[in-house]
Amino acid sequence: MRKWCVSSFVFLCICASLFAFDIRKPEGKEVFITYGWDDHLKNKGEYVHHTLGVDFCYPMPWKNFQFQLEPFVSLVSSPDVNAEVGLVFFIKYTFPIKFPVKPYVRGGSGVILITQDTEEQSTMFNFASQSGYGLSIDIGKNKYLLLEYRNRHVSNADIKQPNSGIDSYIWLLGVGGDF
Repeated sequence: MRKWCVSSFVFLCICASLFAFDIRKPEGKEVFITYGWDDHLKNKGEYVHHTLGVDFCYPMPWKNFQFQLEPFVSLVSSPDVNAEVGLVFFIKYTFPIKFPVKPYVRGGSGVILITQDTEEQSTMFNFASQSGYGLSIDIGKNKYLLLEYRNRHVSNADIKQPNSGIDSYIWLLGVGGDF
């Protein structure tokens, strides 16, 4: 719980300059699909999810940084067919390279509702903390492809026990731009 509170505090301090942005006018959008899995569920096997999401991208006062709002919905295909829905807030940094392929990193946290019953989580309402490492590939006319690997940790912040969490490994494929 303490680690989660410290992370949230740091995240809110970094985002303090964002109060002036207009949520209705993102600088760009990123649409993506993912494949994610965790093979450590007790007595259940693999936790596999397929996600569709959108990142709404807003500039930050620091060069090459973006604030992103990411609503998403996931189909959980294993161990049972279920669903996830959530909203994550990210800070993204794109490395300033004068080349069509640019690496980036992002990290953030948000809320997630999981309908899959597991021994790891005692609540449907949880928090999802994520870090991502990827490549942005320019394809022209302010459009780009995204290829990313993410780590995701889902837990309920010790609201109720058990709370060992679900750690997922995620591959993301997307397209972004000012559409």
